[in-house]
Formats: sequence, structure tokens, C-alpha cells
Amino acid sequence: MSFNQKTHDNILNGSLSVIQYKKGFRFGSDAVFLASFVNGFIETKKNRKFYIADVGSGVGTVSLIIAFRNPNSKILAIDNKREYLILAEENIKINNFQDKIETIDNDVFNFDNNLKNSFDLVVSNPPFHKKENNRSKNILEDSAKRIVNLKKWLESSLKLLKDEGKIFLIISTDILDETLNYLSSKSGSFKIFPIWPNNKKLSKRVIVFARKGGNGPTELMPGLVLYNQQGKMTKKAKLISEDGVFKFYKQFI
Repeated sequence: MSFNQKTHDNILNGSLSVIQYKKGFRFGSDAVFLASFVNGFIETKKNRKFYIADVGSGVGTVSLIIAFRNPNSKILAIDNKREYLILAEENIKINNFQDKIETIDNDVFNFDNNLKNSFDLVVSNPPFHKKENNRSKNILEDSAKRIVNLKKWLESSLKLLKDEGKIFLIISTDILDETLNYLSSKSGSFKIFPIWPNNKKLSKRVIVFARKGGNGPTELMPGLVLYNQQGKMTKKAKLISEDGVFKFYKQFI
């Protein structure tokens, strides 16, 4: 693809710049809110250093937001689409995160052995469309959105974690039951954070948090409403999208 088929977009109120393809899979609010959720968790840990794997990292949006808020943490952005990794590397460079984020071309279904049991946190925005639905003629977009094997994706992601490590996912609500079922064999202590379009519509997205080896009760968190009755972003959603952090305080520790 040529340079004129890319766009330069700003996020976090202009604090970060992201290069992405004009056509094909493009990051959206899912990436921003997932990264913000992780940042909120890390903030409760008083600047503890974390080694983080961003699984299916695409152009690196989630990694960039986490790196921006957490200078002490190191991130490995993992994807098997070289086209996206090239852009991720550009984004890392233009945002001056070369010392915070590394990229690796690796298949989520067949991670290198040296990556297993290595990370404190795993964060992922896995493909969410069913195999038979919503097909795209754009190969990169289609592969980024379509579930190939959700169970194996989750099992492989858990293998990256150290014992007691944490996994953070943003998924569509229609695969929540499958996700919890697949995660429950190796993790637990689930926290579920629903995201509602507005007060009148059902949640379309949830953020799921789990601890490897955890066995605590499942908790439903307060969640987030994105838009008010006038169709404008709520104050909380706007603050999060500009600041890149959920404020959890003691309720999440």
C-alpha cells in the first residue's frame, strides 16, 4: 500500500498520533477504552513495573496508550500481520516509545516457547465476528474482525501469563458466555465491565478481567455509558477518551 492510503489520526486529545490504513481495519473506541481500563488497574498499583503482552496488537493503538500513561512498564506488541506491524513500528517511533514498546511477528495460535509464562499482564481485543457473518472484501480487515478459533486464542493468551498474571479483554457481549467458559479452565476471579451506547440500549461491549489461577467470585462492575440522550458523549466517557485512564480507586483493588 502506498503512503497516500494511510491516515494520521490523533488520540488522547492530541497526545498521541496513530498512522493507520485508510481502508481496512481501523482502531476505534474499543482500543481506547480497553487500554484506559488497563491503565486504571496499573494506577491502583502505585507505579509498579509490569511486563505486558498486547496480543493481536494491530497498528499498536492499545500499546501506545498504555505506554503513554505508564513509563515504568514494558510492552511487547504481538501480531502476525506484517502490514500492521510495519505501521506499529512507525507509530512507536513517531511517539518516541522505542524504549517502552517492542514488536514481534508471532502467531497467536503458536507462540514461541520463550514467551510463555513471561508476562504480568496480557491485553487483547480479539476478533469478534462469527465466521459466517459480516465478511469483508478487504483481507486485512476481515482477518482482524473474524473469529478463527476463540478458544485457542484465549488459551494461548493465558499461556503467556505468569502465575497470578492478569488478562484484560474487550469483546462483544454475544461471545461473553463462550469467553468465560474458555477462560475458566485456567483463570477466574472475573470482573465484567459493561459498556452501553446509551441508557436505552443494551450493552454491545464488555471488558473482561481475569486472574490466572484465580478462584474468587465473578463481579459485575458499574460500567460506562458512552452517550447521553442528546447523542453527545457523556462527561465520564469524554474524560476517559481524552485522559486514557479509568479511575477505579478502592473498588478495583
